[in-house]
Amino acid sequence: MKVKKLCILAILLTILFSIVGCSKNNVNKNTVSFSDAKIYLYGEKHGIEKIMKKELQKWHEHYHKDGIRHLFIESPYFSGEFLNIWMKSDSDEILDALYDDLEGTKAHVPFYKTFYKTIKKECPETIFHGTDVGHQFFSTGKRFIEYLENNNLENTEQYKLTQQAIEQGEYFYDSQDDVYRENKMTENFIRAYDALGEIKIMGIYGGSHTGLFDMDYTGKVPTMANQLREHYGDIIYSENLY
Repeated sequence: MKVKKLCILAILLTILFSIVGCSKNNVNKNTVSFSDAKIYLYGEKHGIEKIMKKELQKWHEHYHKDGIRHLFIESPYFSGEFLNIWMKSDSDEILDALYDDLEGTKAHVPFYKTFYKTIKKECPETIFHGTDVGHQFFSTGKRFIEYLENNNLENTEQYKLTQQAIEQGEYFYDSQDDVYRENKMTENFIRAYDALGEIKIMGIYGGSHTGLFDMDYTGKVPTMANQLREHYGDIIYSENLY
């Protein structure tokens, strides 16, 4: 009898957890149809090849079927700018350096280079927008500042935004303030998107940033996607790929 009761209890708990899981999915359900969205966000777990292949598929579809050209990524501003320069280059020197700078992070996986090389080959008009705080400010950031100075571009928006990203990175790594980072990611995204006008774009970010109705993992502020939804309204489609 005790075994039978335990089996029944296990079944009831399984049903309960299923209901809770479904409820959570319903809470995070998109409030805009896929075709009507202007901002398409895809959540990932960093550095997983299977997920990165899904992201390539999503970008390929948006690029060729929807005519989208602007790809927002969870990287600093200066990393996105370096990628844009590399897209027009005959060499992989920039990409190799970006990859080396990521050593010690979850993004430092062999498929990283394949990911970007595939985009360059199959979607050559892609324009990257890095909207994270200035990770690798001491390497990639410093090198991009040197690039701008060597090309007499100190008095440009690029230089200003690079300095801003570096300052954000320095503050974040000094403070380890994840709330600061979530808010800055949102601010940087809004600044980059508003500069384009209300066009369709795609973004790739960690899943902890893409829940439309979620709080960030500290539980203190809404996620980037949630803040974007509050700012722009129902123009955002969000999907986790893991």
